[in-house]
Amino acid sequence: MARRLRQAVGMDDHPPTKIKNLARQIYGWERGDHFPRDWADAYVRVFEIDYEDLFPDAPQDQNAAPTGTVEDASTNGTYPNKRDEDGEEMERRTLLQALVALGVPVAVGLEALQPIRSGVDRAVGRNEDSHLDEWEQTIADYGHTYRHVAPRQLMLELAADLATVQLITSRNKKEKSAAYPSWCRVSAGLSLLMAKTLSNLSQPRLAREWWFTALHAAETAGDRDLYLWISKERLIHGLYEGRPTVLLLREANKIIEQTSAAPCRGLLGVRAARAQLLSLDGADGQARVEIRACGEMFERLPVSVTDSKQLSINEGWPEDRLRYTEAYVYGQLGDRDELDRAIGRLRTIHPMDGPRYRTQVDLLEAVGHVRAGDVTEGVRHARDVYAGLPGEQRSVMVTNLADQVLASVPARRHAEAGVAEYRELLGATTDRKAIT
Repeated sequence: MARRLRQAVGMDDHPPTKIKNLARQIYGWERGDHFPRDWADAYVRVFEIDYEDLFPDAPQDQNAAPTGTVEDASTNGTYPNKRDEDGEEMERRTLLQALVALGVPVAVGLEALQPIRSGVDRAVGRNEDSHLDEWEQTIADYGHTYRHVAPRQLMLELAADLATVQLITSRNKKEKSAAYPSWCRVSAGLSLLMAKTLSNLSQPRLAREWWFTALHAAETAGDRDLYLWISKERLIHGLYEGRPTVLLLREANKIIEQTSAAPCRGLLGVRAARAQLLSLDGADGQARVEIRACGEMFERLPVSVTDSKQLSINEGWPEDRLRYTEAYVYGQLGDRDELDRAIGRLRTIHPMDGPRYRTQVDLLEAVGHVRAGDVTEGVRHARDVYAGLPGEQRSVMVTNLADQVLASVPARRHAEAGVAEYRELLGATTDRKAIT
């Protein structure tokens, strides 16, 4: 057989190219260079031995032509099965290539550390299940950094984390691990953050796919509250992206109709989104009824949920969310007294240390003041805060609110110097979107 293999490879004569290639594959397999592919067929053809003689223990359901492959063999236990391992390696490399294409810093160099870390984990008896709490904390940390980090940078960090979690979640699914739903929950949280970030980067089409991925992951995890929370975020970002209000209201109404009335932070979030949509639609009475209902539901939630220090993406509905919603609603309605009350309370309970979030609150205030009739001061305030925000922080939420200030100015006052200057600022700023 060794002589025949040498002949086939080309040491003694020159067999057909197909046979020569198969022989070279066998040489590589037997040296351990790579894993076999369609090895039964290769051995039969190179050595010219019947399949049954070469593999006497194989199942006897083959036809005259040999058809055994490593994929076939792995299903009946006759040969080693490395298909899952090879698939995971290919998946890992594909994800790494995607990270490099995105420009994730030193992605290739950091990848080299992974086998070392995995080896240390095994040595100290640490498995993937023990990582769950850490990933939940990572998502909570993102809840804090989301308002501070520029969207472009945040997208790169999320991409790297999603690549890691995707491999772990996929492996847990294959192994039918009891931890699989928990990993789906982590995937849902990270996917939600990616959808929000892409929306902030004015990429609604890309964000749309991540919204659906996040919703499906939450549903697979069996976490109804998280599912509702993601639905709420999708409605809010749709509002700022300029999706038709009538369609968003229809979605909100459908979600509420299909959900138990028992108070939970997810349902409260959807109701808050509906209140904002109603105010944007000019439904004054309905918006006021809805925002009061949100306040009542907030009071019925446990302190563990409403604690103002809790900013995790996966848990909590702190008071600042309620006050921001009130400010948006009353600003759209032009109710200056209620607007100032809500913003005053918001500034009292929230540190306002994130430049993007602080600018959003200032622009909410400006929208409400212009709608209430104070055009000069409202436009001046909007101009100052918008001009002072770095371009990389100008998310779709910021630019939407900045545009709303100008849109709220009555037509008869468009020629005023302050309004014209603000319009020029918005039109001349070429880096308005946070895409740099």
